[in-house]
Amino acid sequence: MAERRLLDRGGIAVVGSRHASPEDLAFTTRLGAEAAVQGLSVISGGARGVDETAMLGALGREGTAVGILADSLLRAATSARFRPSLLNGNLALISPFNPEAGFEVGNAMARNKYIFCLADAAIVIAADREQGGTWHGAVENLKHGWTPLWIKPHPDPTSGNAELIRRGGRELPAESCDLAMLFNREAPSVVDRPLPLVAEPAAPPFKPPETTISVADAILDNLDFYQLFLRRLRTLTAKSPATDQELLTHLDIGKPQLRDWLKRAMDEGQATKLGKPARYQWRSAQPEQHSFFANE
Repeated sequence: MAERRLLDRGGIAVVGSRHASPEDLAFTTRLGAEAAVQGLSVISGGARGVDETAMLGALGREGTAVGILADSLLRAATSARFRPSLLNGNLALISPFNPEAGFEVGNAMARNKYIFCLADAAIVIAADREQGGTWHGAVENLKHGWTPLWIKPHPDPTSGNAELIRRGGRELPAESCDLAMLFNREAPSVVDRPLPLVAEPAAPPFKPPETTISVADAILDNLDFYQLFLRRLRTLTAKSPATDQELLTHLDIGKPQLRDWLKRAMDEGQATKLGKPARYQWRSAQPEQHSFFANE
């Protein structure tokens, strides 16, 4: 969803556990910001934890990001945390699966290759050894050599990070550096050109895309958040009506926005309001009243 041009820019893939430590998440935020000021996109999976933190770190510095989601693309696109960046063209959200698909472990594993293949280099912040999407994606990347893989050092020699380094991943420099140097497949594990934690913004190189990357049909042109809302409303109330509070728990939008969109949907005849208690339902889900005398 949103800017296709971001898919052709490359950038830094940042991946990690959903259960990363506060220290790792703080590092991830700084890394995302550093990528932004150096003119590089952050590419990640959009999951809570490291993935989302890296993307928000870049977007918070007015950088760009690409989120390759394994589930719930429509819900993420209407989320308050992503919507402003989608509208200003700094974020692209895509998925190789149905935009309304729920979470499945197999899908999460399958989308890993898109994250690595769209990036010029990848950084693993925290990986659980022998388990989880981050671990399996990193091992798969090492096997196929899609992109240079850098691992944040971990003091525990039994950690997933330490094992990935033993299997061929390169140790991420402790000092802030020119991140573009990580793109070099022959680059040493120690970078001798440290930069300040937040460098001066660098103008990103731009060249017109020669090809368009196809990621199923989940990229939607002419983005209209109200239309996305209608699709979610139809899904959520197809079988039974829902209160505004029930809708809020599923839509991740503010109450004023929900109220405005519900009113618009009712004015357009897309939805109807039921009373006692107030509930809303997609109009086509209402049973039609057939007359016994229709043929007379």
